[in-house]
Amino acid sequence: MSTPRPTFSDVAKRPRWIGVLVLCIAVAGVFALLGQWQIERAVEQGQRDDRDTETPVPLVDVAAPGTALTSEAGGRMVAFSGTWTDDFDTLAGRDQHGDQGSWVIGRVLVEQPAGEPVSLAVGLSWSADAAAAERIAETLAADATGGLVGRLMPTEAPTMGDVRGDTREAMSVAELVNRWDDYDGRVYGSYAILDEPSAAASGALADGAEPIVSVRPVSDTQLNWLNVFYAIEWVAFMLFAFYLWYRLVKDALEREVEAIEDAEAAAAAGAPRR
Repeated sequence: MSTPRPTFSDVAKRPRWIGVLVLCIAVAGVFALLGQWQIERAVEQGQRDDRDTETPVPLVDVAAPGTALTSEAGGRMVAFSGTWTDDFDTLAGRDQHGDQGSWVIGRVLVEQPAGEPVSLAVGLSWSADAAAAERIAETLAADATGGLVGRLMPTEAPTMGDVRGDTREAMSVAELVNRWDDYDGRVYGSYAILDEPSAAASGALADGAEPIVSVRPVSDTQLNWLNVFYAIEWVAFMLFAFYLWYRLVKDALEREVEAIEDAEAAAAAGAPRR
């Protein structure tokens, strides 16, 4: 008489394999949480930038002297007032609507709620003709100014032209401070591009000059697909945890069935012949 073979269900219901299943469920739960976190990260990084960057806020409220421009302040329209210095100059190779031209730039000593004013590099206007930009820069003079509005931008890295000294192209605060007269070491680590009314009030729109085009920060609506890929990996790990339990139970079942069959074969071989 043959011994009954256990089924997968019989083996799986044993306390040992139930315990292993509970452990696999716990591990799969951790993997599921990690996958959810990766999905949330992907969606969070793909959300639109809904900051109100076009309503001017006081410069002193969003930026501090001597510090890097924060993501919250970058690209915002800011309001400030102070005094123009005589440090007017031009930058070559500046693009405007696909055309190359020159910027007229300057320095404002921005008034602070408390303490001495702080230097801020400012872009005033754009000209297609470099000579016209030079003439504008030469006519501008130091003067107290009322309220100005501009878009706050991160400082730029010097270009090869700046390094070689042939041209000045980058709005690099670190490079500009070396050319400013009476610089006292206090400066914003960013620069502002004046809006049209402020550029007109400063007198920088003479000789056919145009306001510098400053574009609001681009909204990033793309999902972070790397995080999505990681989330899919965690789901795969979660499924593998259950497959591992299934495979362990299946192997245990096969070993038991094989042992029964070996025992029956040994018994049949040792039975006396009639």
